Amino acid sequence: MLGNIKDVDFSDMSNALPAFCTIVFMPFTYSIANGVAFGLISYCLMKLFTGQKKDVKALTLAISIIFVIRYAFMTLG
Repeated sequence: MLGNIKDVDFSDMSNALPAFCTIVFMPFTYSIANGVAFGLISYCLMKLFTGQKKDVKALTLAISIIFVIRYAFMTLG
């Protein structure tokens, strides 16, 4: 499953950190969906905070916001 990690651009931290989060959170949360969610959220945050807003598509941002809302409601109740 880690065969595609060689294709990740590790020179750009705004791409490397979300890939790392995805890879790490999958086994620690015992859920592929949680790993993908944390990777997607971190991707959007990294791109927005590094000034690369044009790289984030509207659908990617919308799904990321839905994941954030999901995790916010999970902690509340």
